Amino acid sequence: MAQEPVKQQEAGLTFYNIDGFGLTYRTGTERSLWRFNTLIISGNNSDNSTGTTISKDINTGFNFKVGKEYRKELADKLELRYGGDISFSYRQVKTQYENKLVPNDFRSSNRTIYEPGVNIVVGFNYMLKENLILGAEILPSFNYFSVTLTEKDSNTNNGIEMKADTSGYNYGLSNGSALLSIAFRF
Repeated sequence: MAQEPVKQQEAGLTFYNIDGFGLTYRTGTERSLWRFNTLIISGNNSDNSTGTTISKDINTGFNFKVGKEYRKELADKLELRYGGDISFSYRQVKTQYENKLVPNDFRSSNRTIYEPGVNIVVGFNYMLKENLILGAEILPSFNYFSVTLTEKDSNTNNGIEMKADTSGYNYGLSNGSALLSIAFRF
């Protein structure tokens, strides 16, 4: 008689590129799990204004990945992880500058970036305790990006708004493609 696969869930923290972190949730069986990761939810709002200038920067963004991973036991407390993810990233960067000493001296820009992609997952899990997992994985990737830039400068083109679109792709594996995780299994 065949046994039912053991259902399990995992939730934890991920660490990416040393300074980035996020959340992970995995659900499925002990050998095949769906993965949901958010690596970046970020924002920045800075005002560097003085008595004579106004200078503001606003940055927002997020990134999430959804995928499937498979596991194979290599040794007691050690598992191989492999699979793939699809990802989506969004960032918006706005800057404004105005010189109060010069009439009509201002500049502004708005950059919006969309980046869908795919990556391969190859890594390991080490069971620290029965329900506590330390994981490490590398994520070779391929991403397409689309950037829209809107600029306005009172000193050029009579202050007319200029718009430019750029697109391309990037791919590869680097030390920035590593992800560490610590998760609780329940």
